[in-house]
Amino acid sequence: MHTAGQRGPLRPIASFALILTIASSFSPAAFGQQGDAAAEKTAEQKVQELIVDLRTRDADLEELTKTIEKHDDSATAAMMDKELSDRRARYRRDVSELVKLVLEGEDAGATVADGRALATEILEKDAVRMRKKLQELAAEILQLVDVTANGSAEEVGEARRALGSAIPRSSRLIEYLDVNIDEREQLGLDIEADTAFIIKRLGIRADIVSGLMQNTKERIDEIVARPGSEQDAKAQKELAALKEKRNALAESQRSNVRLMDEYGLETAQLKQGIISATGKLSQDILNKDVASGLLEQWVANATDWLRSNGAALIFQVLTFLLILVAFWFAARIGRGAVRKGLARSKVSISTLAQDFFIKMTGRLIMLLGLIIAIAQLGIEVAPLLAGLGIAGFVVGFALQDTLSNFASGLMILVYRPFDVGDVIEAGGVMGKVDEMNLVSTMVLTFDNQLLVVPNKQIWGGVIRNVTHQDTRRVDMKFGIGYPEPVIRLHELGDSSVNFVVRPWSKTDEYWDVYWDITRAVKQRFDAEGISIPFPQRDVHVYREDVPQSAPASGGAQRSTTGTTAQTVAPADEDET
Repeated sequence: MHTAGQRGPLRPIASFALILTIASSFSPAAFGQQGDAAAEKTAEQKVQELIVDLRTRDADLEELTKTIEKHDDSATAAMMDKELSDRRARYRRDVSELVKLVLEGEDAGATVADGRALATEILEKDAVRMRKKLQELAAEILQLVDVTANGSAEEVGEARRALGSAIPRSSRLIEYLDVNIDEREQLGLDIEADTAFIIKRLGIRADIVSGLMQNTKERIDEIVARPGSEQDAKAQKELAALKEKRNALAESQRSNVRLMDEYGLETAQLKQGIISATGKLSQDILNKDVASGLLEQWVANATDWLRSNGAALIFQVLTFLLILVAFWFAARIGRGAVRKGLARSKVSISTLAQDFFIKMTGRLIMLLGLIIAIAQLGIEVAPLLAGLGIAGFVVGFALQDTLSNFASGLMILVYRPFDVGDVIEAGGVMGKVDEMNLVSTMVLTFDNQLLVVPNKQIWGGVIRNVTHQDTRRVDMKFGIGYPEPVIRLHELGDSSVNFVVRPWSKTDEYWDVYWDITRAVKQRFDAEGISIPFPQRDVHVYREDVPQSAPASGGAQRSTTGTTAQTVAPADEDET
């Protein structure tokens, strides 16, 4: 943090010092890099070189800190402060390397007392500085929290932005202090005071972050529950910023939890708070204390909600059910009215169309009732209908075949090529139409099988309605043996003379007429001695000329001349 001072350019000596300190940060030792030659050096040499480098960089950091404090240009100071923070992080990594070298050298019996002294000096001084900085940040955070609760709209916005940077900085400092305490413990130094300090600071920070997370969650819930927030660009922008802030706070709280777990502190409630605020489950849910705490919290929230909203909820549910029941009765009345109206209408409408209009009337009334009932539950109907429209478009695009069947069903209803009870041959099947909807037609075959045929398949081909006309001609053909008298014939078949009998009958008596006449003709043929012949076939056998000296197969001689034999035999006998 820089203090206010006189405005103006950096002093020449300060600028020169800044350039030197920035340049010194690019030395190999600053990055903890050591070449092959350095790897061959003794532990004492490594420690001594690192001591020299750290002392120089420590002085540079102090000079840069003073320069920043004296500078009053906030933009430049912020940039320099960022540089200072990065260089301190690299500096701390090299201090950790020094501690490691000292401990390894002491284990190997090397003389590294100077390294231990410098490491102790740097760690103690850095611990004091970090404790002071953490106290300043804690006071700043508490002040900013107070402003967010009581300040003006402009002050609240500035305070929230400042909190967005102050809390992460505090988290990093606490983690650095934890590393510092660990390294001092390795060196055998007294860490009791700093341990108590960090434990207290972790508790305070955890409480602050928990409060901020809860406040952020409530603001998110308020925006989500606000009517029309999904279409409000400003509300959506604010919601995105709040979610980003919530995630940052949750990450800071996770850092607190990790450190508190290291120090053996109770963190179950903090883990519950993270899950509740973010709505994301983590492996912490496997902890029985966390899981039971969350369950108790959810039960308590549900109980409180029911106490506050139970009566209203019961009234809304009852209203919802009563509206559905009322519209169910209205749908029945509507279907009955349409059925009676169609029965009395002089317009010729097929049974399929009548069923369609009756069913659609009931369904439309129930759909209207469902929309009204949902509105009574406090659900916005307009966005729901818009969402259903978009979903319907997507589903319709994915189900193009179903829509084609739907369109074909409408065409069948309009043009009425058949009706329920008709015997049809269409779509590759033949049978009696049992039922139809806008997607498919149910056809009952003569052997009592139910076939569900897509309407597109029926409308896209030839439809033969066998029972459409009131009367129908019965076509029958009888074959008899060739008779002696010459009579007028319909067809000369392969083995019989075929007569065609074509009487007329009522359509519903077709098969009775067909079977009765067939039986009567057979009986009369038998009485008159007229046979119904079986198929016959002429078989011709050809023999080839064979020399006389050549013996026939099986020792027999074959004929020297070709012969032709003509034989009349039943079709099921072969003669060779």
